[in-house]
Amino acid sequence: MSLDSPWLAQLLGLLAWAIGASAFLQRQDTKLRRLLTLNGVLLTLHFLLLGATAAAINCLLCAIRTWVSGHYRTPAVMLLFIALAWGLVLPQLTDPAQLLTLVGTTLSTYALFRLQGLSLRWCMLASSLCWVIHNIWAGSIGGILLEGMFLVINGYTILSLYRSQRRGSPEPDKVR
Repeated sequence: MSLDSPWLAQLLGLLAWAIGASAFLQRQDTKLRRLLTLNGVLLTLHFLLLGATAAAINCLLCAIRTWVSGHYRTPAVMLLFIALAWGLVLPQLTDPAQLLTLVGTTLSTYALFRLQGLSLRWCMLASSLCWVIHNIWAGSIGGILLEGMFLVINGYTILSLYRSQRRGSPEPDKVR
């Protein structure tokens, strides 16, 4: 198997899918961020091998952004990542469907820097919808499975957190 094999690209996408599977099951935002960072690195390699440069740049920025958002959550840092995404990816776009990666990245960047709990997950759900549509267009089997699974699992976790809040349970990140 050569390094430019489409099978290697799909294998990396499926590995990202497996790691991402546990990300949105996490009830603690810090664990969610760690797993999404690793997921972003694997997806960067996946999209590079598929020749989807705009998505690869976006995924690398997302991985870095997700890690940074766990340590620095200021509006200035958030705006820096949004500006980087638009500035680096916009010139790479060759099809309108690729714009969905920027919309999804902008939504998830806002969520990771400014939101928490249910609000964070709702915004990430909207981001996943953008990415699943893009991944169908790009022919990314792992990406379709990953983002489709994110939609389902994140929806499940949203329901779980909502039920916990209705019962008066504290948010998971507030429990030590």
